[in-house]
Amino acid sequence: MRRWATLLLAVWLSALLPARPLLAQDSAATYTVVAGDTLAAIAQRLGVPLDALVAANQIENPALIQVGQVLVVPGADGTVPAAAIPIADIPTETVPAQPGDTPVRVAARLGADAAQIAALNATGMDARFFPGQPLRIPAAAAPSPLYFGAITAAVIPEALTQGRTAVMELFTDRAVDLSVDWNGLPLSLTPVGDDPQHVFAFMPAPALIAPGFYPLTVAYTTGRGVPVQRTWWVTIAPGAYETQAIIVDDEKNDLLDADLTARELDYVTAVWSAVTPDLMLDGPFLRPVAEQWETTSPFGTRRAYGGGQVNGYHAGQDFGAPAGAEIRAPAAGIVAMAEPLEVRGNAVIIDHGRGIFSGYWHQSEIKVAVGQRVDAGDLIGLVGTTGLSTGNHLHWELRINGVAVDPMQFLEQDMLPQ
Repeated sequence: MRRWATLLLAVWLSALLPARPLLAQDSAATYTVVAGDTLAAIAQRLGVPLDALVAANQIENPALIQVGQVLVVPGADGTVPAAAIPIADIPTETVPAQPGDTPVRVAARLGADAAQIAALNATGMDARFFPGQPLRIPAAAAPSPLYFGAITAAVIPEALTQGRTAVMELFTDRAVDLSVDWNGLPLSLTPVGDDPQHVFAFMPAPALIAPGFYPLTVAYTTGRGVPVQRTWWVTIAPGAYETQAIIVDDEKNDLLDADLTARELDYVTAVWSAVTPDLMLDGPFLRPVAEQWETTSPFGTRRAYGGGQVNGYHAGQDFGAPAGAEIRAPAAGIVAMAEPLEVRGNAVIIDHGRGIFSGYWHQSEIKVAVGQRVDAGDLIGLVGTTGLSTGNHLHWELRINGVAVDPMQFLEQDMLPQ
């Protein structure tokens, strides 16, 4: 399911490193930069003026050349070979590379010239691009970013951060049964307003996923039974999460048992894995506790329990409220769970529809029942320290299609497209 971007990057870099400098044997001479090269050394070695080499390659900072970069070599008098001039003048667009892409493969897919693709990306013909890498291609060969089949427009994020949520949107010219796969996770598409031809989905990024490039695939089957799909590569950047040591009282050490925590996680996962048809969100979340109660442990914090090694992360947002402080629903929904658990203590889970659930752990009292509809601001419980807790607080959790994400993002901004 995961694509190991580090390995792919290593493969890409190794493909870009030639065994020796490459100097083309034609009128449009080129040179491929290798480790240890400087522009001055290259110019001296090839017998061309340094300023001519800089000008021929439109280099703004002569100190910033890269291994694998292909340089046009001007004549000894500083003139650029005629065959090399068109590359700089070609209108280009940028597209993400697909797995296994090389200049030859990209050219075959787009109906372009492989040597031109290589030159535009300052690389050799045998280079292998890594998935998601921005590629310069001739504008005439660029596929429409907004159209394929029934899809007339697609709003796809270029990047998001570990533990955060992005929004993708699709526009169609007719009713079509679309499916969206986000790195192996099926996403729930929801109409924007009452328009079935404008749909969106939340894209959750797991807090512990390795930074790198991950695929988002949109697919459908035509009325004639022909499968159609397109994949975009989205960058996941590392989150700025801290590490926290949690000291648990002796009487609660048993709650750290791996089998117990796994069983309880399976139990609550069965609840938040459902996808009910109606989305009940209508704007930003409300704060589940009063403004005066500050965060004591933010989402995503890497955690070590009982003096051990870091072995997990904080899947929610903790507010340091006192016992008995009111807990209120941040958005409308249906209560999907309201019962005491061993690790999470007195727990409430609210289903907001379309695979979106929020959880409230360690309560002293539960004020709602399963099946009850709640609106934003309704009382659902009181703060406590039941379960695996080191003191009175509210643990507030948000799950999207089962993935824990930062709930504060939904508090701070309106995540719904218009």
